[in-house]
Amino acid sequence: MVSRDRQEYSRPFATDQVLDTRLADAGVPAESSSWRVLTIAAGWLLLLFVGAYLITPASILPLVMSDLDITEATAAALVSMPQVAATVIGIPVGLYLDRVETRAAVPVAAAVLFVGSTGDWVAASGGSVSLLIASRLLAGVGMFVLWVVSINVASSSVPPTRRATATSVIISGYPAGYAVGQLATPRVAAVVGWPGVFPVFGVAVLVTSIAFFVAVGRVSRSRASTEPMTLSGFTHVLRNRNVWSVVAVTILGYSLYMVFNSWMPTYITRRFGVSLAESGAFVALFPAVGILARPAGGWLSDTVCAQRRRPVFAVSFVGATVLAAFMFYSTTIAVLVALLVLAGVFIQLQIGLMYQSIQEFVDPRAAGTAVSLASVAGWLGSFVAPVVAGELIATAGTAAVLFLLAIGLGVAGTVVVWQMAESGEPPAPA
Repeated sequence: MVSRDRQEYSRPFATDQVLDTRLADAGVPAESSSWRVLTIAAGWLLLLFVGAYLITPASILPLVMSDLDITEATAAALVSMPQVAATVIGIPVGLYLDRVETRAAVPVAAAVLFVGSTGDWVAASGGSVSLLIASRLLAGVGMFVLWVVSINVASSSVPPTRRATATSVIISGYPAGYAVGQLATPRVAAVVGWPGVFPVFGVAVLVTSIAFFVAVGRVSRSRASTEPMTLSGFTHVLRNRNVWSVVAVTILGYSLYMVFNSWMPTYITRRFGVSLAESGAFVALFPAVGILARPAGGWLSDTVCAQRRRPVFAVSFVGATVLAAFMFYSTTIAVLVALLVLAGVFIQLQIGLMYQSIQEFVDPRAAGTAVSLASVAGWLGSFVAPVVAGELIATAGTAAVLFLLAIGLGVAGTVVVWQMAESGEPPAPA
C-alpha cells in the first residue's frame, strides 16, 4: 500500500513538470547536453579527490598511531572527523541550499577544504592531535557542501527516468577517490612524509572545483525555488516515516561500507604479514569497484526494475551479508581479497539510490534538505562504524571481529528494506 506521505510528496511527474518549465524558461540550447557530460565528469573528478583526502589516514593508520602515540579508536576517529562536521552542519546547509543558487558555493567550499588540509599538515607535523582533529573538522564542512551540490546538479540536469543513474554515476567518483587514497597514500607518504599527503589532495580539490564551477554555469538545471521550503514543510519532512526508512538504510549501508574500508588494511597486515603498502593495494580494490557498481545500481533501478529502488537495496544487503560470513572463514589472502571485491560490488549497488530515493518521498522544494538528511545519515554511519570497530578490535584482541559486525549490519539492513515503502515507480502508461 502506498502511504499518504508518498502520495503527497513523491510525485516524479510533478517534479518533471517543474523542471521542464524551468528549462524552457531558461532557453537552453541543444548543445548544452555536452556541457552536462562535462559537468558530470568534472563533478566525478572533484569527488574523487574529496574521497582521497577523506580516506588518507586509513591507509597509514600504523604510522599515524606510532607517530602521534594514539590508540586504534582515536586513529579511526581521525579518519571520520570530516563526517562529524557533516553531521553537525548537514541540515542547516541543506535548508540553505534549497533557497539559493548553489554554483557559487563550489569554489568557496573547496577553499575551506584546502585550508583544512593545510592545517592537517601543520598539526600532524607538529604532533598536535587536537589541532589535527580541528582541521579535519573544518575540511569536513567544505567536503559536505561539495557532496550535496554534486548530487543536486546530477539529479536536476537529467530526465526522471535517468536520475538514479546520473546520481549514481557522479558519486562513483567518491569510491574512486577512496581507491586512489588507499593505493597512493603510502607511496606519497614515502616521498613527502605522511603529514604532507593531506595538502596534496587539498590542492587537487581546489583546482578541480574551478572546472566544476565553470561547467555548472553552462548547464540548464532546476533553479532555486521561488517558494523556498517553510518551517512547516521541514517539519513534515521530519515526520515522514518513509524518509526515516531511507535514513536507516543509509546509516546501515555506509556503516557496512566503512567497516571494511577503514580497518581491512590493518586486518590484512596483521593476519597475513604483508606490508602496509601491499595491504593498501588489496583493499583499494574494495572501493574501486564502486566506480562500476554504483552506476550499475542506478541503472538496474531505473531500467531493469522500472524505477523501483527496494529490489536493489535488498540485493545489496543480502549479498554483502553472505560474503562477510564467507570472509570470516577465509584462510588465504587470495580468497579474502576476491570476496572483499565482491562485497564491494554488492554494498555499493545501493549507494546513489539512497539520495534519489529520499528525494522521491518529499516535496520537490525540499530536495536539497532531503539529500542533506541522507548525507548526514551516511556520514554518521561512516563515523560511528570505524570507531565501534576499533573498540571491538581492542576488546576482542583480534580484527576478525570486523566480519561479525558486518554480518550484524547486513542483517539489520535487510530487515529495514523488507518493511520500507517503495519510493520510485514505473512511468505512467502512454
